[in-house]
Amino acid sequence: MLDWKHARTFFYWRLRRLLLEERVKREILNANNELSDGHIQSMLRRWFVETEGAVKAYLWENNHVVVEWLEKHLQEGDGTRSAIRENIKYLKRDYALKHIRSLVQANPEIAMDCIVHMTQHITATQRVQIAHLLATVDDSTST
Repeated sequence: MLDWKHARTFFYWRLRRLLLEERVKREILNANNELSDGHIQSMLRRWFVETEGAVKAYLWENNHVVVEWLEKHLQEGDGTRSAIRENIKYLKRDYALKHIRSLVQANPEIAMDCIVHMTQHITATQRVQIAHLLATVDDSTST
């Protein structure tokens, strides 16, 4: 039950929270457009618990606390590590890798062309690492 005396404050923080959550959801969907709204919501809650700790998980229901958390992790350029930005970066990476894998699996004849193209766009150190990785794969398959 919402007390009429505190309704304005409640709705202020609720609206701010929903607006910030929508902003994050748009960024997540830009990274991976296959995620459902429910999946995104559960990811946000998990990220909150990961950064704040399991002891403070109950605070997810507090709009004011979540707004402060979202604002803190959406700020850019202040030198702090943003859990939201880091997780979105990994979502984008995973989605790109999944897409590349599916393209190569659907068109196995282009795999070698893709490898040649990719090796042209990496550093010499990375090429050495790939050569070592390929040599290791060859060794493990022959034994």
